[in-house]
Amino acid sequence: MIYGGYAVRKDGQGWRSVDGSEADPENKDWIYPDYETEEFSQDTPPIPIASPEEILAAANSHRDMLLTFATLRVNPLQDAVDLEEATEADIASLKSWKKYRVLVNRVTDQAAYPHTIVWPPQPSE
Repeated sequence: MIYGGYAVRKDGQGWRSVDGSEADPENKDWIYPDYETEEFSQDTPPIPIASPEEILAAANSHRDMLLTFATLRVNPLQDAVDLEEATEADIASLKSWKKYRVLVNRVTDQAAYPHTIVWPPQPSE
């Protein structure tokens, strides 16, 4: 029995820390690999490689999070404009946040999307 290591998935999609290479009757609470789906390794496993679908999903999720954040900034500024209570600073900030939101929405048009993304800088508050 080898103590301490990693149970590495045979499909290459992840790993977890384990207490030993095989079950130990004296330590029933210990965690060890499931040899049907995992292999034992003492070496630090490589980082799993994301599938194209996972890369696209992560990029879209990040884009959507930035769009939501921008909308939270736009809405009260737009309310101030609609109610004719906006200051010049409010109007300038509204324009900046709307422009940012458009640029974030257009990151999908970038040639290397979703593998390489140049995110627009957020407006200063």
